[in-house]
Amino acid sequence: MAQVTGTFDISTLLAARFQSVAAYGMDTIVPILQADLAAHNQIMLDLVSALADPTADRQRISGSSMTGDMIEVDEYGRAPTQKDKPGSTVAFPLKLFQYNVGWTAKWMQNKTPSDMATMVLGAEKAHRRMVQRELKRAFFYATNYTYKDHLVDNVDLAVKRLANADSAPIPDGPNGEVFDGSSHNHYNTAASLTAVAVQANIDDVVEHGYGGAVKVAINSGNEAAFRLLTGFVAYIDPRLIVPGGATTGVPNKRLDISRMDNRAIGLFGASEVWVKPWCPLNYEFAWDDMGPKPLVYRQRATGLTGLHIAADNIDYPLYAKDMEAEFGIGVWNRQNGAALYHGNVTWADPSIT
Repeated sequence: MAQVTGTFDISTLLAARFQSVAAYGMDTIVPILQADLAAHNQIMLDLVSALADPTADRQRISGSSMTGDMIEVDEYGRAPTQKDKPGSTVAFPLKLFQYNVGWTAKWMQNKTPSDMATMVLGAEKAHRRMVQRELKRAFFYATNYTYKDHLVDNVDLAVKRLANADSAPIPDGPNGEVFDGSSHNHYNTAASLTAVAVQANIDDVVEHGYGGAVKVAINSGNEAAFRLLTGFVAYIDPRLIVPGGATTGVPNKRLDISRMDNRAIGLFGASEVWVKPWCPLNYEFAWDDMGPKPLVYRQRATGLTGLHIAADNIDYPLYAKDMEAEFGIGVWNRQNGAALYHGNVTWADPSIT
């Protein structure tokens, strides 16, 4: 009879509950943990890919358009020289996050592989939460800030948010629109949730040429109110029967009933509306999912990336005090994204912990 074969994964360690790490063999545990962390880090890249591109860059120049006017002159006239405007620097932070594990030699003698696997799974969960937190803060916080790149060379980096009237040059729109960097703002407010406010927030994205596949993210707590807006057309629940002879347009997409806090629920005009778990209550975020990503996910160009075990001695990779992740998330395409706060006429950053 053929033998059952497979691969060693984290479940193998979770099942090892009756012998110590030292007795089980660290040479066996190391490749299992390395494979699990590699899979986790690839999943994390996939999760952030909807809004952020991976990069090792720490700063870039955000371009601007050559703007000028044709001037009518007579036969002997000469128009003034047209001068271009330089772009502005956009930088991305690199932060160090730790999850303490305290794997000493004595710990290895007393704890089981199951204990070790449980701690790794806890670190992975903490890593996911921190990446999500940094992603939300990148575009829901409205104020630029300076970050000292202390993990590299202590250079001060100018980290920017979405377009926020900071006087940075803004490229012209696709139809020749010219934007005043000192007043153009993608952090919008409204006293309450209205169709006019939602459309204006979407227009802030589209007017910059980002209109291929605009999505609007909302909080599940705002879903009922959003469904009542004029211009919203809900996706059909597959559990319902659609009556024949309908005189109005019926969406050809069915409502996802598998998860209520992370699904597309319908259309607002030409934009698809999504309930997202990362969107705070009374806020929404609009972006073009087919355009250049609004954010970047910075990690080191060389060395360990993603979540990894910070070994005290590279020859004994499981003797470690911490698991670490170095990353930072910052806004790159400042125009492909607009946030709306519909709880007050004055913008307030949400509480993101």
